[in-house]
Amino acid sequence: MRLKDIAELIKSDVIDLTDGPFHVDIQSDDGGTHIVIQLEWHQDSQKILNFMSKNYKETRIIIMNIPEGTLNFLRITFERRHKKS
Repeated sequence: MRLKDIAELIKSDVIDLTDGPFHVDIQSDDGGTHIVIQLEWHQDSQKILNFMSKNYKETRIIIMNIPEGTLNFLRITFERRHKKS
């Protein structure tokens, strides 16, 4: 299965695991390509990490706790940069 397809499955799983804002993205570093789950509600991170470790053993997944409001800020900044004139 392609990493893009796995990321979509993870999105649908995370929806059931948290009520807080999150973002799932495919990124890469020196260790290769991986999936990053950014969470604003830190209290859900351990539950999500345990679920991902059990259900996606062959996929490198990073759980990133980010400050509340970060995803909304990034979304607004992106929309302003890409707004058509």
